[in-house]
Amino acid sequence: MHNESQSKSPMTATRRTFLRGGLAAATLGATGVWLPETAAAATVPFVPYGADSFFHSRVAGAPVDAAGTSSFKSFMKSHPDQRAFSWPKITGTGSNQWGTTFHLSKSSDPVWKISAGTKSQTAILAGQGFHMADVVASRIPTGTQDRPFLIVDPVFGYSLFCADVVPNMSNRTIKVSAAAVFHHSSNGLDGRNPRSNDRRNWNSRGRITDSMVIRADVLKAAIANGTGLGYVLQMFFVETSTSAGVCSPMVGAENNKSGWGAEGQRIAIRADVHLPGRGLSDGALVVARTLQQHGCYLGDNSGSSSQLKGEQSSPSYNPWAGTNVSVDCLKNKITWDDFVVLPKGWQ
Repeated sequence: MHNESQSKSPMTATRRTFLRGGLAAATLGATGVWLPETAAAATVPFVPYGADSFFHSRVAGAPVDAAGTSSFKSFMKSHPDQRAFSWPKITGTGSNQWGTTFHLSKSSDPVWKISAGTKSQTAILAGQGFHMADVVASRIPTGTQDRPFLIVDPVFGYSLFCADVVPNMSNRTIKVSAAAVFHHSSNGLDGRNPRSNDRRNWNSRGRITDSMVIRADVLKAAIANGTGLGYVLQMFFVETSTSAGVCSPMVGAENNKSGWGAEGQRIAIRADVHLPGRGLSDGALVVARTLQQHGCYLGDNSGSSSQLKGEQSSPSYNPWAGTNVSVDCLKNKITWDDFVVLPKGWQ
């Protein structure tokens, strides 16, 4: 595949020109995002893992699985939970409570620890803990089953993802049903993946912690810079197929699923889709560019239609202000027919 504005991998150059209404100079940011050389270019917030990681890998030049693409499109039009929704939803925006609470830690944040829900692989979260502003605890939804959060802690050097989060403000501890940790010095793959360079990384079935959330801070910088997010997203898919198995970056699959595709299967918006002509809002265009430039892999089964999880808003906190990102901002703009399927395990 070849991106609408890029045909050269950012892993092999530090500088290039690209066509966006004319030739313009650009430089490669620290997270693998090409930034226009203008005075107005926004600084991209910290995003972990190196430019050579799967997390930052682009789909330019990827082969297309023609048979898989055909069966994917047919499946999306026929599955009873999906056929009424021809677009990916973005949860966590507005009044929707099914996103993921997010925080980018600072050294001035207090240290919290997980009191229950860790295992040997994630014991560091109960011992050393993580930096988190106290106000974040008040933003965790209480009316949904999952109550997930992602904390990116550059101070301690890891990202943690937890489910069923119940904070205790009195002693700054958090009880969770499951916890995950990925170390920023690694290549961002679960330690059980043969391609991983850090056996300490662990998440259920190998999900990449940071790929599970559309971060509003990175999206706002991308709007200012005219880019995508710069990283691969996880699709919370309507229903995968247990019999199709699993492929990298995942290391395990959910049982008793009779849908389509292996967990870890990567899909992307076709290279020939002219996104600026689709009438997308600024924020929706960033998401669409991301799906075209980096794609997404099938991870968790959603229990409903397919969706991307956004940073969770709350009555007192709206990270999406000014972005025009909403649950259905891709509706009538992007459809499943715009997607292609990549071969299993391709990077």
